[in-house]
Amino acid sequence: MKQFIYLLIAVILLHWNSFSQSKYSSLFKENSASDAGNSLILGSILVVTPTLLIEGGKSHFGLSKEFSIGRFPYGRAELDYTYIFRSERTSAVHISYNLDIPFNCSFRQPSLFMFSPGGGYYTDFTRKGFFVQLAIGLWAGTGFSNAISVHPNLKIRKVFMKDSQPGVFDISLGVGFGIYTR
Repeated sequence: MKQFIYLLIAVILLHWNSFSQSKYSSLFKENSASDAGNSLILGSILVVTPTLLIEGGKSHFGLSKEFSIGRFPYGRAELDYTYIFRSERTSAVHISYNLDIPFNCSFRQPSLFMFSPGGGYYTDFTRKGFFVQLAIGLWAGTGFSNAISVHPNLKIRKVFMKDSQPGVFDISLGVGFGIYTR
């Protein structure tokens, strides 16, 4: 798996300039006002989130990527994949529902600070459990579309395992990508 990650990073770095070529320009808006939004979208897709996991008194480092889809005020669904740097059970998936509570209620602005409690299902493909989480972050609109957003956030999560083994506590600081309409 480590070789795959290294290969993926190398391919991205080698072909970084290919996104600016004319054959890809039809994917994004052509005006300069949306360049920052397009950069945010591509950056949030490529950036992975560093995650610290504590399980049974041992700590592990992981890299996560999340994708969310939702509509205010109904909340949003989130899918989060984490690659964990340890010898066994290196993959974990979190599927959750989050209720987003804005700090400011002015929805005329393209960006909103959100307080997001949530909960969901956890699996590392061997052990299963349920978790509660709390995220504080910014839903930032992009120049591409008002519905397509990036989500820089700080997330704290506690997983309770079904098999009565010690659960997992994790904390992550990163950027998610989502479709979020108001």
